[in-house]
Amino acid sequence: MASTAARTNLEIVQEMYSAFNDGDVETVLGHMDPDIEWTEPEGSRYAGTYRGPDAVTENVFAPVMEDMDPFAAVPERFVDGGDTIVVLGTDRGTVRSSGESLEAPFAHVCDFRDGRLVRFVDYTDTAAWQQAIGA
Repeated sequence: MASTAARTNLEIVQEMYSAFNDGDVETVLGHMDPDIEWTEPEGSRYAGTYRGPDAVTENVFAPVMEDMDPFAAVPERFVDGGDTIVVLGTDRGTVRSSGESLEAPFAHVCDFRDGRLVRFVDYTDTAAWQQAIGA
């Protein structure tokens, strides 16, 4: 396997989505800068800006996995801007408590520096999330 420095940011993002959807959160966290800034949209149950991988895990990854089973962020298109990668796709899953299905389009903006994810901004259909989860 090539080292992180030798890989493109696009390849890293693709690996992160694949790992996340396979339940390998450690690989995802391993590509984050220690000072990552991660933003979830207002109107979302997970809304806020979180700093650092631990805060992302506590406020986004863990609650999503508690709420949904299964869950996947399915990428459909990658727009490669070098240090900025935009991922267009669909969040899909089933709400644990109700069995309600979720299908919500997203755009994720991923900013990189030196092969590390330093900023992530999620733009998603918060109404679809609210309808599915009831929040």
